[in-house]
Amino acid sequence: MSEKNNPAKGNLIWMLDDLFDSREIEIIGEMLQERGYSLVVTRSDSYKSDYPKYAPYAKGILLQVNFPLGKRDIKGLASCKIISVTGIGYDEFDLAAATRQGIVATNAPSFCVEEVSGHALALILALNRHLPECQNITRKGLWEFEDVWSIRRLNGQILGLVGVGKIGRAVASKAKAFGLQVKAYDPYLSKPEMSLLNVDSVEFDDLVSTADFISLHVPLNKETYHLIDSGVFDSMKNTAFLINTCRGDVVDESALIDALKTKKIAGAGLDVLSQEPPEAQNPLLSMPNVIVSPHSAFISHDALIELGAICTRAIIDTLEGKVPDNILNPEALSMN
Repeated sequence: MSEKNNPAKGNLIWMLDDLFDSREIEIIGEMLQERGYSLVVTRSDSYKSDYPKYAPYAKGILLQVNFPLGKRDIKGLASCKIISVTGIGYDEFDLAAATRQGIVATNAPSFCVEEVSGHALALILALNRHLPECQNITRKGLWEFEDVWSIRRLNGQILGLVGVGKIGRAVASKAKAFGLQVKAYDPYLSKPEMSLLNVDSVEFDDLVSTADFISLHVPLNKETYHLIDSGVFDSMKNTAFLINTCRGDVVDESALIDALKTKKIAGAGLDVLSQEPPEAQNPLLSMPNVIVSPHSAFISHDALIELGAICTRAIIDTLEGKVPDNILNPEALSMN
């Protein structure tokens, strides 16, 4: 399951990853071994040296979400039939190049729904109760609450969801248990579909101007890049909070920093940033009304085990002539 096995030619599956630990990799390797495949794992620091050893022979690739794989990298995958992205997003991966080469691509859109939705709600709860400010007070050796008089009861406040896919729906369900009213904007869902989800379907501008919390659950693409910009912050309540657990560049980070400094909004809960890891001087890291977690919303041991199984199954199915689940480029099937 390591480079020492070096199967070179044959049924080689190449895993490009800095996330999975040895036990999780062992489970993936066992699944593959049962079907006659060998697994090698490359971490980012050894990618350049490993590329010529494995790229020409790999039949399938397990690709960590933020492990860059560009056009030039894909061109050298002479034997590859499938790239299975171990996550939801795939903006670091040149899907068009893979498609042109007839390589099937898949992702795992459902693996961390519980984790990310729970993380988003945790940020909402912590910001609503001003927990960062409360912690700062006690860390100074004080025992007072005058600085947090602005706390409002959560029940009855409005949560605005931008994007109502699997994670957005899970956030809505959990939020209702706390008494939040849920409004949602998703241009890909009709009002009848929204009503089936028991959320109030509204236009984007309405959501922005009325929500007490805005939680983002959209992919990063040309339509969503800097979707949340200075104009949005100008329209938000000055008591509202922004929650982002999807992709950093969905938010114009400079505009967010300005909105926080000028008190256009009350605070933010961020699991993602435009640059990861961020520069140490990034103002968001030191603002008392901002919570930043290190792109960890998706993580739990259970989620990673599930993720490995989903993506490994996609590779096995593809190599055995079946159509895999969660295919991103079905047009590539006809090219094989």
